[in-house]
Amino acid sequence: MLSWRRCLGLVPVLLVVLSGVATPVAAQTAPPSAAANPLPPDPLWAVNFEPAPEQSAPDDGSDQMAMLRPFTYLAVLGYDGDWARALNPRTRDIGYVPSDSLGPTDPPPAYVTADPPPALDEINADGRTLRAAPVSFFPTPDPDARTGTDSLNTPVTVVDSVQGDDGETWYRTSDGDYLPETSVRLARTPPRTFGGRWIDVDLSEPAMLVAYDGTTPVLTTLTIHGAGPRPTPLGVFPIIRRVANETMNSDTIGIPRFGPGGYYLTNVLFTQYFTPDGASLHYNYWSSNWGYAASHGCLGLTYADSSFLWGWAGLGTPVSIHY
Repeated sequence: MLSWRRCLGLVPVLLVVLSGVATPVAAQTAPPSAAANPLPPDPLWAVNFEPAPEQSAPDDGSDQMAMLRPFTYLAVLGYDGDWARALNPRTRDIGYVPSDSLGPTDPPPAYVTADPPPALDEINADGRTLRAAPVSFFPTPDPDARTGTDSLNTPVTVVDSVQGDDGETWYRTSDGDYLPETSVRLARTPPRTFGGRWIDVDLSEPAMLVAYDGTTPVLTTLTIHGAGPRPTPLGVFPIIRRVANETMNSDTIGIPRFGPGGYYLTNVLFTQYFTPDGASLHYNYWSSNWGYAASHGCLGLTYADSSFLWGWAGLGTPVSIHY
């Protein structure tokens, strides 16, 4: 089969039209530098239609520089066998991409080739997104720069903050994307620390749970917490009991199963109790109100997060809960 670069003389140039869907964007491992843009004056533009490796040399055994997301804009500088030598305009890196993974396209929006804004503050922290968090490849509310929208509680690693072209503060992620500061919840400095493995829970909404090994965070996530007359208790508690799979019946805490607020939940996984009267952290499959009050005092987590904590924590692990 002929590759697209050999067929350009036989078919019209393919136009990649992305109206109403994610705008092309490449993954990157660090914010791009503000060095002079190395783009040639009239580059041949291409995109990859599926995830594609960016290698340091035209060889599968060379170092992989990045795994490019679908529809990453690349400026093709030449060819070496079955490899395209390509410039990623966002990272300013030049690498090699399999030529059969690429197809031609029109020049990208100006945001793709624009110099990145300078950092305001270095952050280097994990966080979680809030509802409908817009993700862009340049810090601007302009829809032309939008790559998509992250749902509530999507993990992100924030590298630094920048000023967007709207004058607002945006976060730059380790993938080189940008999110408005208001759409990300970062962990705050805990009021106290412990040695070894311990869990910090900040109930200031959106409530966040951070698992620490000493002072090093190993998991950062939003958590459901207690509502109304049954808030999550404040203080420092050790994990006192663990149940891998159980049925939770509101009768056991004085709420009639078939009365207002009653419940009967089977297959509740990874439950770790930290108070004798039933406050625990566990998998919550019946709600997705991450970060907000929606329980009878427990800390509800996603399957992935509760599973991680089940394998990571144990009896006696401190749980520090505060505002």
